Order: sequence, then structure tokens, then C-alpha cells
Amino acid sequence: MAQLVMPKMGDGMEEGTIRRWLKSEGDTVAEQEIVAEIETEKAAIEIPATEAGTLRKILVAEGTTVAVGTPIAEVGNAGDASSAGPASNGQAEEAPAHPQQAEGRKGPGAEAPAPAAPDADLGHRDASPAGGAQAAAAAPVASAGGGRVKASPLARKVAQEHGVDLAGVQGTGPGGRIIEADVEEALRQRPAAQPAAQPAATAQPAPAAASVAGTDRPMSQIRKVIARRLTESKQTIPHFYVTIDVDMRAAWQLRKQFNDSVDEDRKVSFNDLVIRACVLALEKYPALNSRLEGESIRTPASINIGVAVSLEDGLIVPVVKDAQTKSISAVGREVRALAEKARRGQLAPNDYSGGTFTISNLGMYDIVEFQAIINAPEAAILAVGAIRDTPIVENGQVIPGKQMYLTASVDHRLVDGQVAAQFMQEVKRLLQGPMGLLG
Repeated sequence: MAQLVMPKMGDGMEEGTIRRWLKSEGDTVAEQEIVAEIETEKAAIEIPATEAGTLRKILVAEGTTVAVGTPIAEVGNAGDASSAGPASNGQAEEAPAHPQQAEGRKGPGAEAPAPAAPDADLGHRDASPAGGAQAAAAAPVASAGGGRVKASPLARKVAQEHGVDLAGVQGTGPGGRIIEADVEEALRQRPAAQPAAQPAATAQPAPAAASVAGTDRPMSQIRKVIARRLTESKQTIPHFYVTIDVDMRAAWQLRKQFNDSVDEDRKVSFNDLVIRACVLALEKYPALNSRLEGESIRTPASINIGVAVSLEDGLIVPVVKDAQTKSISAVGREVRALAEKARRGQLAPNDYSGGTFTISNLGMYDIVEFQAIINAPEAAILAVGAIRDTPIVENGQVIPGKQMYLTASVDHRLVDGQVAAQFMQEVKRLLQGPMGLLG
């Protein structure tokens, strides 16, 4: 009997969610045949069987999040004995708890591993990883007959708040375990079993704080990681910000001339021009391409540019590796290919790891200026605004211009203000005299 476990797909992955089982219990599977899809903080990934045989038991139900290394299924032959109990069905005690139950932090793209934030209570659903950790410490509830009532921690909490006797509640969880939905069902049936009116003297006091009406939905893996890393970045990195305006008239004209003269595959965007300008400026000011490692500052040999890509439920930062060795057209092709893979949820771990500098562009949404949060452990991130038709003064004359704002968020532990300003001046110089970007 072989166990299929939640795989570790990249250094930053700590847990995954079963998105969909493609095989059912009893199905025959071949070695390396895809049996399930999992959702990580970065992408959806297909999981193959590690050996041929029969899918004997599914240990983790769809929609359940478990830590890396947790057994999720068993594959074996007909005579093999199963080593695990029934499928988890998404309940807390059946799924091992992850040490980081609530994740809250970083941004444009959540991207590189960072210190764990303090745990927070996510106990809104029995299926949450937090429920498993609480279940281990919770005391069992005694039934009227002197036995033990099996109930999840959240079910006990809701029952205690509303005065529900768990001994009279029918459990629908694994092994007859009472879950939150069972307690809520008992509450819905309560008016039929109790008098409609209660004396004022025996009325239960109102809760100290009324809940806000609305709907709840569980956070996706990518949303949890973005929240955790955003928070950690702002709490642990001393950000400072430098903004510069760029006259994009020459870049606008050069891009049009270049794109009119090349095949579709070689055409470039304004973002490609910004990327190329940053690469050349980082070669001159490598402090912004560095990272803090212990008490040392490491400057990587390569310039790996992360480009923030918006997704339906967050964003991700695929990385163009060794950008200093690639032409502007090659960078543009790679960015487009990575963005498409990201939106299809098909990025591999190597596609979004190893970044040294990140660019986030909201210009297409008419955003003029904004400040991005550093994608730790990188030293800086550049926020790119829209190109606007703006009157400018040149040689004492007011003329039509095309202006764009760039804002760098910089880690003050690694980079001083003067160096950041010089870097931004170099980016501006390259964009305002853009012929050198095409080399």
C-alpha cells in the first residue's frame, strides 16, 4: 500500500487544498496518471499517482486544506490492508492542522517566503485548519447517558453560546461526530420544541456585540498568503518611497515606430520599456537588486524581474529570469507567456520563484500614482502609473506632453534615499532617451 501525500511544490509552499479528485475510490490508476488537482498559494497543480494500482481510499475530501506531507490517498492492490481511517470529509479532526492557521501578509504577488505572522483564529468553519489544532486540546462533552459526545470545537462553542445540549443533537460528521451545521439545525428546530414566549425575567441577555449581516466565504490559498505576506512586509520592512515624473513623448514615438516595423511576436508594450529601463538601471545601482540574509547583504549575479499579474482572487508575480541577457522583445514575449499561464493557473514553481526586483503596473486602470508593498526579501518594488496627456513647460513654452509617474518602495535597511533617487533618475533618463532600450 502506497500513500499519496500533499507534495511540496516550491520552497514557499506550506499547505495545499484538494481542488478536485479526478479518480474515485476503486478506480484503477497507472503510474504517473493524474488523480487529483490541488490548489496552492500560487497555482492549480495536477498530482500523479506514484505507482500503479487501485485507488483504495481517499483520505482528504475536496475543498480541504492540509499541510505539505499529509497523506491524501492510498493506492495499492486488492489484498493490501488500508493504513488509514475514512475520508476526512473536510472536518477538523480528520485533517492535520497547519502550524500557520491564519495567514496574513504580502503583496504584489505574494511571492517570496517570509517569517510567519502570529496565528489568528479562523474558526468560522469546521473544515478550517485551525479547527484541527483546537480539536486536539478540546475536552470531550459528556452525554446524558454518561458516555462521550463527539463534537468539533466550533460545534461545542456554538452549542455553549446558544444553550444547546449536544447529547440531543444528531451528528452527521465522520463517525457520527457533531459539526457546526448539526448545531445550527438543532437551533432551527428549537422553536417547535419550546414555548413561543418566554417570561421577560428569564430572557437570555443580548450578545455583547451584534454580528454584521452579510455573507461569509473562506479565504482561498492565494488570498491567505497575500494577506500574510503583505502584513509581514509592512511590519518588518522599513519602507520609504520616492516618486519621479517621466516625459514619455520620445518613448511613445519610438514604440510606435518599432512596433510598426516588426512582426507581431516582436512588438513591445510600455511595460516592456519600463522593465528594460529598470534592468539597465539595476546594473548601475545593484543595491536595489539585493536582499538581506542574516547580517549580510547579498547581491545576486542575475537580475530576475517579477511582474505582478492580477488574478480573479488576488495576484501573483511570475519572474523573468536573467533579464539582463534578453532583448526587449524577448522580455515582452516571456512576460506575455507567463501572464497567460498565471491566469490559467498553470505556473510551475520555477515560474514564480527567484525574483530580485518587482514591477507593478496599474496604468491600464487609469491609476496615476500609487505605492506598492515590497515583495520580500527583495529590496524594492516599482509602481507604474498611467501615461497621461499633460501640458508641460519646455524652454519657457507650454506644450502638450505625455507624463507618467513612477514610485519606488524601498527597504531602508538595504538602500539609502540618495541611491534610490539616483536609480530613479537613471530609469527616467533611459525612458526619456529610449533608443538605448532597444539594444
